[in-house]
Amino acid sequence: MRVIAGKYKRRNLVTTEGNEITRPTSDRVKESVFNILSDELLNAKVLDLFSGSGSLGIESLSRGANFVTFVEKNIEPANCIQVNLNGLKVPENEYSIIKLDVTKFLTSYSSQEKYDIIFADPPYKSPWYANSLDEIENANVCNKNCTVIFEMPKDLKISIQSKFKGWSKDDERIYGKTKIEIWRKREEA
Repeated sequence: MRVIAGKYKRRNLVTTEGNEITRPTSDRVKESVFNILSDELLNAKVLDLFSGSGSLGIESLSRGANFVTFVEKNIEPANCIQVNLNGLKVPENEYSIIKLDVTKFLTSYSSQEKYDIIFADPPYKSPWYANSLDEIENANVCNKNCTVIFEMPKDLKISIQSKFKGWSKDDERIYGKTKIEIWRKREEA
């Protein structure tokens, strides 16, 4: 696993071994997602849910995001995030690591901090996808124009949707066994 582009380009990242709980995002998928997001990253605030080793959040920082919150409940992957950030010498004022279950994080969220981009890469067998946008909306973590990127198995039978207005699925791509859905929230005028 490595950083693909930006100020930390070609730097290797420490990861945990992939399994049913964690599986690192492939370089092919990561490169495609970040090509789609390229114009949105500069000075963005990013929320990396189910962050694993932190690869997506770190790639965001490398490409110009100014702050990333990593949310990972499992100790070993959360420790990898800190090791990776330390190894890259990322300043402490550019990130926070929350060692908490994503649903607990979202239901207890009380910060005034709002995010421009949210990555969500839960374990592939997780039922979380079905209510994900509503959990994100209820937590009030989104800036007025927010992008949420979901990584999931291509044969997932759960349909992501929201009871809240303003959300639309803007893109869907398949890479091998992986599907990416990009959802955007547009604030109504």
